[in-house]
This record gives sequence, C-alpha cells and structure tokens, in this order.
Amino acid sequence: MLHHQAGALAPSATEKRSKPMLEDESAQEVVAFYDAILKSRDIRLAPDSMILDYGCGSGRHTYEYLDAGFRNAFGYDVQNYVALRSPADRERFRFDPLPGNVGGYPTMSKVPWPDDTFDFVFATSVFEHVMDQEVAYAEIHRVLRPGGAFLNIFPSKWRPIEAHINIPFGGVFTWRPYLKFWALLGIRGLNQETCTVDEVLELNRLFTTHGVNYLSGRQIAQLLRRTFGEFEYVEDAFIRHSPGRSRHLAMPLKFVPMLRQAFRVAHTRAILARKRS
Repeated sequence: MLHHQAGALAPSATEKRSKPMLEDESAQEVVAFYDAILKSRDIRLAPDSMILDYGCGSGRHTYEYLDAGFRNAFGYDVQNYVALRSPADRERFRFDPLPGNVGGYPTMSKVPWPDDTFDFVFATSVFEHVMDQEVAYAEIHRVLRPGGAFLNIFPSKWRPIEAHINIPFGGVFTWRPYLKFWALLGIRGLNQETCTVDEVLELNRLFTTHGVNYLSGRQIAQLLRRTFGEFEYVEDAFIRHSPGRSRHLAMPLKFVPMLRQAFRVAHTRAILARKRS
C-alpha cells in the first residue's frame, strides 16, 4: 500500500521532498479480502494466475499473495521502494522507466510488462496519488488479459478526515490559510509529530499540490468508461468482507441502501473493472 509521505522532515526543503513515499504500516492484509470481493462477482483466481500489485510500495501485498500460494505475483511502482526478502526476488518487481521529477513526486509513464499479461491487477490506496490517471488506467487495461479484472481501492475525496495529513476534509479544502489553521491547532500527519507549524504547513502544501489527486466521481467514471467500457462499484462486497471497522456497516446497509453511496462519497471507493474478452 503506497502512501505519499506527509512528514519525515529534514533540515532543507530539498531533503524534505526527497522521500515522498511511505508505506502505511497499519495496512490490512488483502488476499482473503480481495478474494472474497472477486468471488462475489464470480471471479476466481487460480494458483497460477498472473497477478500484479500496482503501486506495490514495499512489496508487502505482493509477498502476501506469494505466501498464499499464488506463485505468479508481481509488483510495479513508480520507483523502487521494495524491501526484498531475497535478492532473487528482484525479478518480481519492475519500476517505471522514467526517473522521478526534481520535487520528489515521481510520475508513471508505462507499466513495464507486455500487453495481455495479467489475469488480475489490484491497487490498494494508490490512485489518490496518481497524477495522470488516464495513463494509469490505460496501462492497466493494456497489461490485463482479455477477461482480466482490475480491483481499485482508494480513499474518497470527501472523507471527513483526509487519510494522510489528518486534516478535516483535507482532500477538498487545500487553501494555505485552511492548512495553517489546523497546523496551529496541533493537527499533524504521518511523521509530522515533531514539526513546527510552518514546517507542517509547507509539507502539507506540497503534499496537497503534488502528492494527491482526488478526482470527482464523474471524472473517475468518464476515465473508466473510456478505458474499460464498463465498471462497477463494489462497496457492498467491500463492506461485507472488510477485516476492518467497515464491516459493521453490513447490517445497516441491508436496510438503508443509500449508505452504499454515502460510503463511496465519504469513505472509500471500491471499483471493479474487467477487460472485455
């Protein structure tokens, strides 16, 4: 699970920006969770299925699939953040062919695998960081085999507490005075605990400008329809099978169907798209 770093301050602005990515150590295990979501849509993976962890970060979810018996699990990211268990694992991970930009927020250009390679691609808390999402969707579609599935899970723009900098509605309101207000109140994001108000303001300003790209629901739908043709939101399966607190919404969801839309808008987007056969 890939997260842009909102903290980890260093003495200079250059050093502050030098490591913009950080793994979320609280990330949940995903294999059984995602398998349940896929099965809810009659999609079943085999031990030899080709699987790509898009935005693999340290490689924890790639290794999770390998440990679960999926021998053809691979990882891609814009830069090499992987914590290899063994040097022999290096062949499982590939990175964007273009170097990162000067500001330390790398962009993606091409997933370095041939067309029609993977049966399943998943992205876990990645797409809120992708600047050119049209390119990303197109590349994922390209490397999927016909009939292959793409599961995309990421936090919503209108989440009441932004998932990285901990500011109320920080995915929507990014004005400098607004960011400073919360810094003055002592709100700190990941690795910002020892930062001054001005340091937090500068980090969050850079992060909200270069580190996240929250699209509207309409924009997301337009990109997916243009790339995949069809897609569906799968919050029902996400909530029902979630290993986290979201599972407590499963029963209320049966009686209040509007909760599904509210969850999508104000918490998490869970999207499943398939490449046409």
